[in-house]
Amino acid sequence: MSEEMQIVSEDERELVLRKLVAAHEGYFNVTKQYEYASCVFPAYAEFHSHGEKYVLTKKAKLWEVDAHEYLFFQVVDTLTLADVESWVEFMTTEALKKVDPVPNHMNSYISLVLVANSVDDAAKKAIRKSRFHKEFGFMASRGWADLRLAAIDLSEKCVLTNAVGKEMKAALEANAGIEPSKKGLFQRR
Repeated sequence: MSEEMQIVSEDERELVLRKLVAAHEGYFNVTKQYEYASCVFPAYAEFHSHGEKYVLTKKAKLWEVDAHEYLFFQVVDTLTLADVESWVEFMTTEALKKVDPVPNHMNSYISLVLVANSVDDAAKKAIRKSRFHKEFGFMASRGWADLRLAAIDLSEKCVLTNAVGKEMKAALEANAGIEPSKKGLFQRR
């Protein structure tokens, strides 16, 4: 971390969290002060989608699928490598229990957004490299689950994500009031 980093107040973290939660309330079922597996989260959100295709009548169903997202929000002071490892462990064991691979289950995202005053370099690398994919049933016949991980570093005004979490990056930047990253398609990352 550089010495030039700004000191971010606790109020700014809470403000960013409130903005993120408000942005999700239109599409997700949001719960504030959510307790799960001995952890308290300032906010938690669930999204469920059902799709089906049929011919002429609903009784002649060709297919139906369900997709889900389980999104946990947490506020921390400084995010370290040990913190990231601990949160990934929590998400891939405890949060994964939220996934119910019933016959129509297609996919579920277990997502975590961490709002931090600062993120150390080892944690940044761990976030980018974190991967988790689990298939249910023979040859994923009951769908799959992926981990989406994102951290908002308020001291550097940036959003960090793992590969699957990149889908969330633009929305998190917009709702947290962070300028979008300027990296183009052909620039080195």
